[in-house]
Amino acid sequence: MSESAGSKEKGTAVQVEVSLSHNMLWPGRPGSVWALVKLVAGKAETTGKDDRLPLNLALVLDRSGSMHGEPLGFVKEAVSFVVDQVASCDFLSIITFDQDVDVICPSQNVTNKDSLKTVVKSISSGGSTNLSGGFLRGYREVLKESRPGKVNRILLLTDGEANVGITEPSLLADKAKGMAEKGVSVSTVGVGASFNEDLLMTLAEAGQGHYYYVSNPDEIPKVFADELEGLLSVIAQAISISMEGLNGCHVAGVLGYEPAFTATGASIELPDMYENEVKILALQIDHPPLPPGEHGVFKLVLDYTGATGDLDVVTLQVTAKLTAASGPEDAFEPNFEVIKVVELIRTAVAKDESSEAVHRGDLETGRRVLEERLDVLSALLDMASAPDPELDEEVRDLSKLLEGMDSASPQWIGESTLDSLAFQKELKYQSYQTRRSRPKK
Repeated sequence: MSESAGSKEKGTAVQVEVSLSHNMLWPGRPGSVWALVKLVAGKAETTGKDDRLPLNLALVLDRSGSMHGEPLGFVKEAVSFVVDQVASCDFLSIITFDQDVDVICPSQNVTNKDSLKTVVKSISSGGSTNLSGGFLRGYREVLKESRPGKVNRILLLTDGEANVGITEPSLLADKAKGMAEKGVSVSTVGVGASFNEDLLMTLAEAGQGHYYYVSNPDEIPKVFADELEGLLSVIAQAISISMEGLNGCHVAGVLGYEPAFTATGASIELPDMYENEVKILALQIDHPPLPPGEHGVFKLVLDYTGATGDLDVVTLQVTAKLTAASGPEDAFEPNFEVIKVVELIRTAVAKDESSEAVHRGDLETGRRVLEERLDVLSALLDMASAPDPELDEEVRDLSKLLEGMDSASPQWIGESTLDSLAFQKELKYQSYQTRRSRPKK
């Protein structure tokens, strides 16, 4: 059964829809069903550029020695683009780091754009990578102007391992989480093959922002443009979802996320949503033996703050229901679309597992994990009643990944070769994009 709440006519910026993998259950039999929770953002009802939320943005840029030449050149191009796009209502700061941290533009309204772009052009490469120093200084700059009713964001770019200052990922993740709790979110960009993708993904997820992997430096300007486009069209902030099992049911898991669990439910905090964005969560709902009749299996509550108008807090509720009854076998067949999305997210999780296996030098396990997912998705594709471009694309992607692994030389295996590192990063980025409902670039 599908349920929905919210509509454009009622002025809600985000609608929520819930679809279950089954419409009917056999009475008296315990088991599990899947639920897809889809959040659909509408279009911001603004009258112009000045009606959007103001930006309060810090660009934190790696200028260590490895960024010398083309990478740093593309970073400068991207920063100049951001400078051109910010309006008089926005605050911008620019921080660079190698072993030292420099604030080349303290948080301010940008009034003389040509002068600032001249300063950006003068940025030169240096030595080591004091990522934590740049990151924390960026936070200090954003904090100066951090207010409700603004989009407060740090955008961190690096191409290397943090080797000066705080280098422990868990400590930096705690910092990012604390920033998010104060309304400052964190997005990260990893360039090339030598950065720590686990660290940058952890920072982005703990910081309620986004993670980008850039294999070639010439992609940097597009990433900045994509991030800025989103920031300029935020329509919902402080998004939280709580799910509570009913009638003995409980939320057993959320694929690709680590929610806060209760005895029968779970809750998740999500990043800001942009115009026309869609986010999808896949929940496993365990149910007890249910007597004949219609039963609520879980209640979902969505809370968010609208990013236009009076910044009102909006609460939407949906109760998902199932019927326990006897009937023909086809009445108990699963919903193909729900199962498809579940299997695509499972494939994303498997890509993480494969990447970790390759990192350990265990190419056989890495290959086997992907082969198993290829078999599942290929079988699902055969079951589809019509062509399915989404499944077809994923099957092709898996086949290409496996071909790459099959053609790899023995020297490729292990964590120290550039080809292997790039492969691991690509796997994890594909996983991240699917799990977080981010479109593939």
